[in-house]
Amino acid sequence: MIQRIKTELISSCINNDPDSFLPFLMSAEVVTEAPNKEDFYQFFKGMLNHAHESSDGELLLKIEQSTLDTDKQVLNYNFYDNTHKFPLLSIVVKENNNLIYLGVMPF
Repeated sequence: MIQRIKTELISSCINNDPDSFLPFLMSAEVVTEAPNKEDFYQFFKGMLNHAHESSDGELLLKIEQSTLDTDKQVLNYNFYDNTHKFPLLSIVVKENNNLIYLGVMPF
């Protein structure tokens, strides 16, 4: 199930379709940094829409080691376009004990 959640997260980000990720976000395997999943979803949706409005072309995913966290299990799902040097959207992903932790980096 964790792999399916990650696949749907990536697809929703690339296709600017946050609603398609909502059922996966609400699953018991997902934990968020926000006080509740509805708050996370609203922030995620806003950041995703802003990333697509600011992008030059399609968003491309690069999975990179977190530079802010010494935990090697923490990855950043960074979405870049063809122009910008820095990611337009960065999602913190950590898998642990059949759970997936998600956070959105504010820029």
